[in-house]
Amino acid sequence: MIQEYQFDPAQECKLCAGETVMFTDNLKAKFTLVMLDLTAGILKLKIGKKGLAENFAGEFPQQGSFIENDIVNAAPIPKALSDVVAGHLTGRLHAPVAALLDRVPPLMPIQKAGESLTDAAIRVTGAMSGGCLVVQGPPGTGKTYTASRVIIALLAKGLRVGVASNSHKAVNNLLATCSEAAHVSDVGLRGINVGGDAADQLFKANDGLQHVVGNPGGYAAYEGGIVGGTAWLFTRPEWVDELDFLFIDEAGQVSLANAVAMSRCAKNLVLLGDQMQLEQPVQGSHPGEAGLSVLQYALLDTSASQPDAPVLHAVVPASYGLFLGQSHRMHPSVCRFISESIYEGRLSSHPDCAQQKIVIPTRANQLITCESGIVLSGLEHDGNTQRSNEEVERVKAVFQGLFGCLYTSKEGATRPLALEDFLFIAPYNAQVRALQASLPPGARVGSVDKFQGQEAPVCILSLCSSYGEYGARGLAFILDRNRLNVAISRAKCLAVVVADPRIACAIAGSLDEMRLINLFCKLADLPATM
Repeated sequence: MIQEYQFDPAQECKLCAGETVMFTDNLKAKFTLVMLDLTAGILKLKIGKKGLAENFAGEFPQQGSFIENDIVNAAPIPKALSDVVAGHLTGRLHAPVAALLDRVPPLMPIQKAGESLTDAAIRVTGAMSGGCLVVQGPPGTGKTYTASRVIIALLAKGLRVGVASNSHKAVNNLLATCSEAAHVSDVGLRGINVGGDAADQLFKANDGLQHVVGNPGGYAAYEGGIVGGTAWLFTRPEWVDELDFLFIDEAGQVSLANAVAMSRCAKNLVLLGDQMQLEQPVQGSHPGEAGLSVLQYALLDTSASQPDAPVLHAVVPASYGLFLGQSHRMHPSVCRFISESIYEGRLSSHPDCAQQKIVIPTRANQLITCESGIVLSGLEHDGNTQRSNEEVERVKAVFQGLFGCLYTSKEGATRPLALEDFLFIAPYNAQVRALQASLPPGARVGSVDKFQGQEAPVCILSLCSSYGEYGARGLAFILDRNRLNVAISRAKCLAVVVADPRIACAIAGSLDEMRLINLFCKLADLPATM
């Protein structure tokens, strides 16, 4: 049974067609959101006759509010965490968990003089025995490439390796790169990937990898090699002590509790990620450091100089882990801002990236005049919080001015900029929908969260809030350092920030807000050409 409804499209909404939803006054009945038009404010809900009869007397509700059915049974994660804690109380804390919680480096030195980062990671992991290694990979630095080469080196020794993350998408991405690395290194790859979409085509035809769907444990199918899954796999009791290594990808978004619960499956732990990008998408409220992601916890600066107010290391200390410090994506003029603002000046751009440029035509109405770098395209507007029609028109004008211009890649190839060469980013879904309605069909438009890991020659970011109109989430949301880092660092060649320039004059309500406004001022003062 399908029913069509109308709703106010101005409200913030993160739902997508295909998701399961529940009316707030009756959480027993589950509906499928089969169609959702966020521009027109029309949606369709589907439910079986039996469910409709049992919960709504056979009639669809005339009106109401509904929420996503995102309740996931946490079992077996709490049980695994409880077992780890019980072991700790009896003096049997799992070795990699102890190394993680005590922030103990796995080996000294982590990187030798003249040693490449990949070689260092292979050497350190090859010598680990009950340790935890941190590998920090800022945007475009080859984190997945490095991890895949390390994993293949371990598999070549006959070791058993697990790959975990919050999402199957992240796991699949690393497994697919491992598949490519195995073929380059001529190493046989075997193992299983548990869960996710049965339609995922991850591996090359002659890989000895199975995709196990519908078997939550997957244990019976595993005969060594590599295994991919989430916390719901690696916290199951049959996996205890079964692996030599567990690699946790996007560790900046994996909770400390989940990481500790998973760690008992392996003798060693490797954390991959970047604590200066997006944090955990869903967080509870926990005391002290317990609510941090595993990567945030590992990289807290707990030095004696500030014991009462520990801060996060922007760059992993050389004595503790590996920092991938060269971006293979960003033009030096984009990388310079990201490096100085986020990574203590430690991030550099690969020399080939300097070849990237856009030939800008000379015309009176050209909004963007520089061939590479970061540009603030400022325009004043009032009364806008989550959507700005003025900025929509400016984004469209910037796009039209750049579309078709000649772009030279880092490989030296020159071609006209096409629609797929642009990323359009906004902090709020209302602005995302407005941009989607205004830009050509097929344009890549989304929030910051959607585009982490993606890239394009040109990135256009619309902040959409007017000066003094920052909504319930406040100034800290639109100027969040991590979100600006992710948004701007998607750009290979040119990043354009469309915003009300008066935000630079905002009155700070805290030291944190002062730092954020200072970051915006630094962005606004960038020269028009670089």
